[in-house]
Amino acid sequence: MSATAKMSGDDWRRAFLAVCDEVESEHEALSALDAIAGDGDLGESLNLGFGHVRTALMDGAIGTPAETFVQVGTLLSTKAPSTFGTLVGMAFRDAGKSAPVDQTWSAADVVQALTDIAASVSRRGHAEPGQRTMLDAIVGSRDAAKNADHDIRAALREAAWGARVGALSTAAMTPIHGRAAWVGERAEGTVDAGAEAWHVIMRAIARSGQD
Repeated sequence: MSATAKMSGDDWRRAFLAVCDEVESEHEALSALDAIAGDGDLGESLNLGFGHVRTALMDGAIGTPAETFVQVGTLLSTKAPSTFGTLVGMAFRDAGKSAPVDQTWSAADVVQALTDIAASVSRRGHAEPGQRTMLDAIVGSRDAAKNADHDIRAALREAAWGARVGALSTAAMTPIHGRAAWVGERAEGTVDAGAEAWHVIMRAIARSGQD
C-alpha cells in the first residue's frame, strides 16, 4: 500500500473479522486476567459478542467504514454481556455515527475515530486516564496513531503499539472503578483486563492488512 492508502468498508470488515479470530484465541487468557480483579468472564463475554459480529459480517452486505463501526458497535453493546462490551460497543457506534459517510477512511479518520471512542468511554464510564481502566489503552492508541502522518496502516500499527503501552501502564495503577476497586492495591502488578482486551482488538486490526 502507498503512504496515502485508505481503507474501504471491505477492509474494515476483514479487520473486524480478524478481531473475532483474535478474541476467540485469547478469550481464556482474558478471562484469567479478569479473574484477578473482576468477575473472570470478560473473555467469554467478548467471545460471545464477537461471535455475533462474525456472523453478521459474514452474512451481511458490505457497508461503508462508518456503517461497519455502527454495526459492530451495536452488536457488541447488546450481545457481549459485560461492562467492557457495552462501553466499547457504544463507543464504536458513536464513532461510526459521527464519522463522515465516505467509502474509504484515511489515517486522519482513524485518529478521529479513536478520539471519539475515548471520549465516549470516558463519558459513559465516568473514567479518566490514569484510573486503571480500558481508557488508558484507548488513549494510548489514540495518541500513538497521531504519529503516523498520512499512512493508515502505520496509524493502525502505532495505535496497536500505543494500546500495548497503555495497557502495561495499568499494572502500576490502583483501581478505583467497579469490582476491581474492591481489590485495591492487591491488583497492582497485573495489567487491567479491559485495557488488555483493547490491546487485543487493536493488535488484530493492525495485523489484518499485513497479509
